[in-house]
Amino acid sequence: MSDFGGKLRLARERRGISLRQIAASTKISVAVLEALERNDISKLPGGIFSRAFVRSYAIEVGLDPDETVQEFLDRFQGEPARTSPAPATVPEDESTFEIQQRVARAVLLLVVISVPLIGVVLYFTMRTPRSSPPTAASEPASTPSTTSVRPPAASINLPPVTTPPDAALGRQGLPPATAGTIRLELHPTGDCWVKLTIDGRPVVSRLMHAGETEVHEVRDTAVIDVGNAGTFAYSVNGRPGKPLGGEGQVRTARISRDTLTQYLQ
Repeated sequence: MSDFGGKLRLARERRGISLRQIAASTKISVAVLEALERNDISKLPGGIFSRAFVRSYAIEVGLDPDETVQEFLDRFQGEPARTSPAPATVPEDESTFEIQQRVARAVLLLVVISVPLIGVVLYFTMRTPRSSPPTAASEPASTPSTTSVRPPAASINLPPVTTPPDAALGRQGLPPATAGTIRLELHPTGDCWVKLTIDGRPVVSRLMHAGETEVHEVRDTAVIDVGNAGTFAYSVNGRPGKPLGGEGQVRTARISRDTLTQYLQ
């Protein structure tokens, strides 16, 4: 079928599921899901992200995820169809994406259960009476002893140490991180897929939620790929960064000492 997005939409409507329901369960923005049903792949992040989005959508509407992903590749990326039946396998990166989704849900459930339990433990701990330490009056009187009085030390007036403004703030007036590095903090305000590569080494590739924080030091260059720029927030050397885009937009930021000022508010 040439109308790939139409096939997905029909499968969704047969199940009576709305795009908002799929967005809530897959953490993919409604704007991206609408673009997928319109065959507008320009709104998709590309690469493994697009395949992971298609796989998650297919599972929600009852389609075979492997066949749907292969049809998506044949339709939009021109990859040849498989010539012989092969065991259904999930690419490692896409499997990692699904595992991280399940882990995130499990962690959230654990937090919801543990918070009331911690509150109960603290309540009973604070109600338990504690023995007070013995006061000075209850201690046996000690034998008188002579107390030596030391003469006051001679005060030495030293000139105040001043720090040049540029040295205190560092390059471009920023608070200095560890010598020779940039301090990068990621703290999204909502669910957002984030891939972070620092100095050519991938360090983060997962779905981040509101309240989560990732802090890293960068020696040369940090490349940030986000799947929902509207909920992504970050700071550099303690200063808030400029928004990268709107809700559902896929954006890439390349932060180095030469481009630092472009990303700071």
